[in-house]
Amino acid sequence: MNEQIDQLQKLKKKLEKEKQTVKSELDDLRTQIQHLQKSKAAAEKLSKQLEQQLNDIQTKLGDHVKQITDLNHSKTKLSSENSDSTRQFEEFEHQIGTLNKAKTELQQ
Repeated sequence: MNEQIDQLQKLKKKLEKEKQTVKSELDDLRTQIQHLQKSKAAAEKLSKQLEQQLNDIQTKLGDHVKQITDLNHSKTKLSSENSDSTRQFEEFEHQIGTLNKAKTELQQ
């Protein structure tokens, strides 16, 4: 009977030791879970911030593309107007030359 008591006491000590080991592992796992939850929350927050930044950048990009398109249209229009003005100027120079020639002929 003493032998059974000794075996039971050894078993009890072994189980208590295992219980402490399991409890320690459980505490470690809980700590890891808390750390992972905090990391997940931080990652989700960062993800939302990055998504907002991406949306803002895409909006700005759209605005810049529109501005570039508008400026290109303005450039084309001004280039066309400049060509017309240059042509008119050359026509006026030609007319002035013709008038000066006629004036010179009339003065002779």
